[in-house]
Amino acid sequence: MKPLDIKAVFFDFDDTLQSRKGAYRLYCEAFLKKYFPGISEEEFQKKLDEMEEYVDGGYKDREVYFPEMIALWHWDNHPPLQELYDSFNYDFGKYIVMLPGAVDVLKELKRRGYLLGAVTNGVSSLQNIKLDTAGIRDLFDVVVVSGDIGVYKPDRRIFDEAAKRAGIPNEQVLFVGDHPVNDVEGALGAGMQVIRMNYGDFKGKGLGQNTLAEIEDIREVLNYV
Repeated sequence: MKPLDIKAVFFDFDDTLQSRKGAYRLYCEAFLKKYFPGISEEEFQKKLDEMEEYVDGGYKDREVYFPEMIALWHWDNHPPLQELYDSFNYDFGKYIVMLPGAVDVLKELKRRGYLLGAVTNGVSSLQNIKLDTAGIRDLFDVVVVSGDIGVYKPDRRIFDEAAKRAGIPNEQVLFVGDHPVNDVEGALGAGMQVIRMNYGDFKGKGLGQNTLAEIEDIREVLNYV
């Protein structure tokens, strides 16, 4: 089944167009090499695993996460906390692992004449750096980052704002995202049609909502437009 009268396709970014876990692992490796040079390979892997475990898929606040890591590691000579927060907000976005076919999907949708949007939650600096590093910002007609406007998914106002910037009614937007609440419930509540990207930390969770489709490969989006 294809959606009716769709003029635009909007996307979440993390775990929809890129692998958040893959990108975060690269960031963690760089972080540990910077702050813990010379540790053994065994200790490096242990700390790497702990950084990934404690971040809760990227949804934990920095102000909670880094003090937890400091306590866990007994890191008495750690740098100022603000330096660690800035490391996350400005350095994490420099590491990108796009999902196979993601860029090709965006280009093909543009070729077919659809307006494209990115609607993503997160700190302004971090999410904007990700889009720039990925080299895909110019493919989007609309980019709305929650940190830029102070409204976060699933609040329908962020979806309303994206549609308003695109100049089309919400009903003419197809939204693609992975989070069962922030993306799916949020976009459905805003009157958009939704494809659930069943991938990442929320794979298999919160399925069965009134979505157009549930996919595991971003390239499948092209089957529905």
